[in-house]
Amino acid sequence: MAVKQVAGVVLAAGESRRMGRLKALLPFGNRTVIEQVLHPLLQSDLVSITVVLGHRAEEIAVVLKALPIHLVTNPHYRDGMTTSVQAALRHITPLPDAYLLALVDQPQLGITPVQHVLTAFNQTDKGFVIPTWNGKRGHPIILAARYRQDVLALGPDQGLNLVTRSHPDDTLELPMSDDDILRDMDYPEEYEAELQRWQNHAE
Repeated sequence: MAVKQVAGVVLAAGESRRMGRLKALLPFGNRTVIEQVLHPLLQSDLVSITVVLGHRAEEIAVVLKALPIHLVTNPHYRDGMTTSVQAALRHITPLPDAYLLALVDQPQLGITPVQHVLTAFNQTDKGFVIPTWNGKRGHPIILAARYRQDVLALGPDQGLNLVTRSHPDDTLELPMSDDDILRDMDYPEEYEAELQRWQNHAE
């Protein structure tokens, strides 16, 4: 069975308003948050990785210049995350079999959940692979390229879940062993908690 071609997408265009500081460039160990997010993706079986930038794009781009990734700037990032997904889908060529969508504010994710969803997608004919913990959906998710036009047709005020929840029969929900896939960092206290949790695990 041929390995399916999956392109990685990291959504990093937001303004981090609730955090009060740019999430992507917060320190996380000896890396920045965005470098920590990219670390397991670069070790995985993705055919390419595209990072979508928006707010303070040039500052983030400088940090990433040595990495083997593609950068896309979304001029409409203030209109919401859907526009960043669309920017990536328009940019990535040739068309892959699917896209793995990851968030910039989940630096705690290691290689395990990434490879789990990639392996599951390679073994199924489902168009979506979505990791879950205790029945709750998290990230990273895999979206088959056959839904590319559905995503591109969304309005800026329409969330991606309008597509992902419209095809339950074509969705594989993949239970995970911990809640890493759910946790993100919107507020300073959540960042501090993730950093402390990561440091404790590293010791």
